[in-house]
Amino acid sequence: MVAPPTHSAPLPTPQVYLKYIYNEDEWEDFTVEWVHQFGTWAGRPYVRVQRMGGAGDRGADVAACLSAQGTAGEWHCYQCKHYAKALGQADAFPEMVKIFVAKILGTYELPTRYVFVAPRIGTGLERLLLNPPQLRDEFFAAWDDKDSKLGKKLTPEMRTAVGELARATDFSMFEAGDLDEILDLHAATPHHVRRFPKQLKERPAADPAPPDQAPHEAVYVRKLLDAYNAKHGLALETLQEARDHAKVRGHLFRQRAAFFHAESLWRFAQESVPEATYTAIETDLYDAVIEIEDRDHASGYARLEAVLDAAVAHQPNPANILAPVVKVIDLKGMCHRLANDDRLTWCKEETS
Repeated sequence: MVAPPTHSAPLPTPQVYLKYIYNEDEWEDFTVEWVHQFGTWAGRPYVRVQRMGGAGDRGADVAACLSAQGTAGEWHCYQCKHYAKALGQADAFPEMVKIFVAKILGTYELPTRYVFVAPRIGTGLERLLLNPPQLRDEFFAAWDDKDSKLGKKLTPEMRTAVGELARATDFSMFEAGDLDEILDLHAATPHHVRRFPKQLKERPAADPAPPDQAPHEAVYVRKLLDAYNAKHGLALETLQEARDHAKVRGHLFRQRAAFFHAESLWRFAQESVPEATYTAIETDLYDAVIEIEDRDHASGYARLEAVLDAAVAHQPNPANILAPVVKVIDLKGMCHRLANDDRLTWCKEETS
């Protein structure tokens, strides 16, 4: 997928992405995400949604199945068309023929719903899809026209069978997706912000570290105390003891400030972007420092310093929408969040 800009210039709207930037494969990927959400919204969650596009798809780009029988049972067909021009009858009718052929060949059961999904649908086709009897009449006018190419490549026997099946079919099964309605439903998925990021709102200032140790600080603070004890030959047991000790109080203050900065970034991300966006930032940092953490060091404190130095030098992936608001202090704080989750440890004897 085309990576969206990360600078402060206005971002393209989702409609612009879909109409002018996306290619056919991206359009089908987007459609699969929407179809999953549509099934949930409609109150009949699909048992399976399968991308079928490609050679030999027999007129079904995305199959949404309502039972374990798949396309041998009740299912909905989503036909994706990403053209520079608006989708018209000349584009739609051959696709309709394909689904009839697939039924006759035993490839699929006839879907109970067939949806054209295109960023642009011509007014004429839209009007026909809103009037199934008229759609049927127009289809057969094209089908029966001696100069029409519709179905002309079929054998005479298959063409006769397709015509009979089409005449017995309720054409209300055919419809078109509305782009704005599709986007409204897609916005409820975790994929939406990844595909169509908005400009991030201003990140609020981080809260200062509280005077007393918060319950969720216990693990990383304990690891800091162990590192201080190893370096200075101390026997610190509590946060307050460390805060009162001249040799470590400044360092401790900065590490707690960093931890709460990273916590504020995490909260900001929870309110602004999908959860995976922050996770990607933290995972990349972990991958950048874990080999350094795993090396032999003169002491636990030396290991801590080496990891923090590597974190400061780390550059978040610029394609991640959060990257512009990640500060150096956040990177340090994320190391303590990772320590809090027992993914990083300074004094290895803790785990021996």
